Amino acid sequence: MMINVLELLETIATRNESENTRMQELNDRIAHLECEKQEKAVFRQRFDKELEIIEEQWRAESNELVTLVSSLQEENRRLQKSLGHTNELKASNTITPTVVRDESASNSATPDYQVLQRLRGQIEKHRKEMKLKESELAEAEQTVQVLNIQIERLTNSGRESRKRQKLLQVQVRSLVEERADFLAQLQDQHREILSLRKRLGIAEKENEDLSKCQDEENDPHRARFSTAELKEILCERDELKAQINDLATELQIYKPVEELKTEEKPTEEDPPVQGPLPYEPDDAPWKKGSETGIRKFYFLNQAPRVFLGDPFPRYLKWLSLLALTLTAFESHECSPQTMHLLPTYLIDAS
Repeated sequence: MMINVLELLETIATRNESENTRMQELNDRIAHLECEKQEKAVFRQRFDKELEIIEEQWRAESNELVTLVSSLQEENRRLQKSLGHTNELKASNTITPTVVRDESASNSATPDYQVLQRLRGQIEKHRKEMKLKESELAEAEQTVQVLNIQIERLTNSGRESRKRQKLLQVQVRSLVEERADFLAQLQDQHREILSLRKRLGIAEKENEDLSKCQDEENDPHRARFSTAELKEILCERDELKAQINDLATELQIYKPVEELKTEEKPTEEDPPVQGPLPYEPDDAPWKKGSETGIRKFYFLNQAPRVFLGDPFPRYLKWLSLLALTLTAFESHECSPQTMHLLPTYLIDAS
């Protein structure tokens, strides 16, 4: 979706750029045509002024010529009248004087005719020039009309292109707003993904810790006591060993001599037990009484080893150690860790 929006923005931007370039070209062309129009308007004004000047000159010359022609015609009429009057008065005169008069009249009329011909040629020339100027003026008017039509068409196209540009700008703004919304949504989703990844990492770490804890709990070689607890247990063991040694010495002191001799020389009637003793049944009547957990644990696991071929003094030593430990546990002088390690101590003592 985001890629399509960006592609649409790119196409709209290229279209807008092409429209802007086209608008710029049209504006340049309009400016060029306006300059040409102004130049042609100036040329037309100058041409109109020149034409007016030429028309004024032609009118002035034509008026002069008309006045000259009218004056010449009047003079010609006057001369003709005078000539007819003289001819009537002097009908009896000879032919020679009349011929001389005709020649003199023709000689006087020739310069007026030349002037008239020259004026007619100038008038025709001015008429041709006026026709040329009028044709040039008509062509200029046609070109001006064509330029006006082109300017109107260009202005209309520019107006339409402005409308399209406004529509494109509105579309671009809406697309930019949609793009901003999409970016905000993407940022929110990215943040949510990061938070979920963090939570997932924390959960994985907690899962690993739990699995490690479970593995450590199931591991038989894991450390069950701290160093301080082990030091305390070792100190208690040393103290108990010292007390056991003291009790053993006291027992040896208080024992009679005969018992000592019997301990040193065991009779043949009580030979040492060979092999493991049979297990006692669980429904034995002497097991129905209440026994402590320590006693159950010890007698079930370690009693066979104690009675397995041990001499009587070691059995007494073991009993004294057990009594001392039980009294210490009942008086709360022995810690649970020491009671947990009691079977090992009893085995070492035995």
